[in-house]
Amino acid sequence: MVVSRRIVWAFITVMGFMLAVTGVSMGSNSAASSTKSRDRMTGIADEVVVEMPKSTCEQGVCGDIYPKDGKIEGKNVAQVNPAGVNSRGQIVGFCVLDNPAKNFAFFRETDGKFWLFKTPSASGEGEFTDINDSGSAVGFYENDSSNAKIGFLMNPQHKWVMDIKYPANPCPQNAPYLHTQPNGINDAGEIIGNYRCTENAGDEAEAIFKGDGFYRSPDGTYYRVQYENAKRTVAGKISNNGVIVGYYVVDNDTWVPFAAMKNDVIKPIVP
Repeated sequence: MVVSRRIVWAFITVMGFMLAVTGVSMGSNSAASSTKSRDRMTGIADEVVVEMPKSTCEQGVCGDIYPKDGKIEGKNVAQVNPAGVNSRGQIVGFCVLDNPAKNFAFFRETDGKFWLFKTPSASGEGEFTDINDSGSAVGFYENDSSNAKIGFLMNPQHKWVMDIKYPANPCPQNAPYLHTQPNGINDAGEIIGNYRCTENAGDEAEAIFKGDGFYRSPDGTYYRVQYENAKRTVAGKISNNGVIVGYYVVDNDTWVPFAAMKNDVIKPIVP
């Protein structure tokens, strides 16, 4: 199956949004069922009918993801790019600010309020790529000294916790600069993403479409993500039950989307 990389990544992103929204909807239906059960148990003659919204969009989860006044923290916004959402309706991604153009990681609260997360770089620029239900989020920024892309983890208190960097340097001499980009995090704190080597420090990392996959366990151990017989494997998102979605490449032109249990695709790091 030959598909474009734009279609593949759209598939991965949409799957993440669908899983999160489904989780919210299931919780709402359970609440309605519980209310009816309590009413029957207490002997109320007339059954209380709870009017449920037709979709989670009526609960404030859905809508235009854009600041109402076109500004975030008083700065004009040229573009907003969502990348992850959790069951609470918190959304993360990156935005492009105007005059001068800069990319910052943004966080959108359930009430629609936006704020910017400043990364450890001197400029504070960076991107969020995913968020779990506790509010922990992953993303990446550019290292000031090496110009390499480095991942990071933010905790539910909105504080930077640590850098995320592929631990073993697999780069050859002709492409010595290692870039690490987390793409997904689940509620257990499992993180997946990609790494890539480039010839020059300032080269575009493009870890999504030219890199190789990694998995980081909650105890900090790193593994490769390798689909069977694949030339290359990209790890896009990971569900709470350990299903990794992404794509694998069998040659330079054939990209195949996949979903697999983590234990079937994670491999030890090659020394």
